[in-house]
Amino acid sequence: MLFPRRPNRDAGEAGGVNFKQIGAAHIDWMMLGLMQGLAGLLILLFAITPAPYVLWLMAFGAWLNPLPYVFRAFGINAFVFAGGPVQRSAATLGGLSSTAILVSWSLIFWSIASR
Repeated sequence: MLFPRRPNRDAGEAGGVNFKQIGAAHIDWMMLGLMQGLAGLLILLFAITPAPYVLWLMAFGAWLNPLPYVFRAFGINAFVFAGGPVQRSAATLGGLSSTAILVSWSLIFWSIASR
């Protein structure tokens, strides 16, 4: 976690890695881990049994959602759907992971509300 505290450097310097983006991905993974813990707590407290695909969507989204920051650390802006095939694939992956998280949370809340 100390690498992001270094002076600001672009991906072209320091061996081709922007450590601030790696730090952002790390923080995002921690927040999404807490999100999964909250989902588990809600499932336990409300005694719902979500379908396995809901849990797979949550895990897929939580593990892959920070990858745009990792791509950005190596000079690929995955937050913009433009450029070459690698950049478009990275942006698509980011969009799919965000959609998976939204769908899984919607289905969990729907299960709680329809009890």
